[in-house]
Amino acid sequence: MVKITIEDHCWHIILNANANEKKSEQNWQEVNTLLQKQGIPYEVHHVARPGEGIATAKSLCESGIRHIVAAGGDGTVNEVVNGILVSGCDTKEVYLAVLPMGRGNDWVRTHHYPNTIEEVIQRWKEGRFLQHDVGKVTTQTPDNQPSSRYFINIAGFGFDADVIYDVTYHKPRFGGSAVYVLSLLKTLFSHKPTPVEVTADGDFRFNGEVFMVIAAICKYNGGGICEAKYAVPDDGLIDLIVVPKLPILKVIAHLKEMFSGDHIDTIKTIRKTLATDITITSPKLLRAETEGELLAFGNYRIEVIPNAINTLM
Repeated sequence: MVKITIEDHCWHIILNANANEKKSEQNWQEVNTLLQKQGIPYEVHHVARPGEGIATAKSLCESGIRHIVAAGGDGTVNEVVNGILVSGCDTKEVYLAVLPMGRGNDWVRTHHYPNTIEEVIQRWKEGRFLQHDVGKVTTQTPDNQPSSRYFINIAGFGFDADVIYDVTYHKPRFGGSAVYVLSLLKTLFSHKPTPVEVTADGDFRFNGEVFMVIAAICKYNGGGICEAKYAVPDDGLIDLIVVPKLPILKVIAHLKEMFSGDHIDTIKTIRKTLATDITITSPKLLRAETEGELLAFGNYRIEVIPNAINTLM
């Protein structure tokens, strides 16, 4: 744990105007008033298009800024983290706070953030930061053009990513959290197991068809599903969870346990381990995602960067 005095620094807030169906922009004036009341120095940077959060965070770090706030949902946090990591700065010098103004807000669940922005700002004022691990997924595409993406929460392969694909390309006209739930149910009945080979740190191997594979720094994904209840965000390890193919009825029977995380213990066929270096290969299409962003197709290598960045506890 690292402790700093918040008021000693100007904080650069990256506000996603589209988070939570554009409600974050609507709610900004209230947040602005709370920040001024607490005497926290800040500048705000509005972003709206995919990739703009990465570019903004990267530019800030390149200019010497080391105190950043991601205001939005998990996608905003993901973009800001990626911008910081690709900037070339010493990320251990960066302090990242999060104002959860999105819809899912899964990353903050692991860290037990308060329910209101006012309470989050009060916690922020305490200045306690965790030296947080970051994961890195490198995709080796069929044309041998590797691409990398960082993640501070969870990377999902298989079913997880198939749900995101449905949300992205077959989104219904109505909004809200029901969008994800509907896509989850649709995907559950259309999902086909994928043959994969998973290896980790040279001493773990799985070869067979999977429902999904999870590489976790934190615990929650998909709007409150506890996919990795034993994950610790500062232990220098990735929680690897391999869920072999399952009958649909068995998945449905364990849905409630998936929100509590107990499915990891009750579904006996699940394989799990702690790792620092993981590879996932498949002869077929295996989708992958980080924080709702689909990654390039290919084979995957997942690594951990221990204590990469300071995040608000």
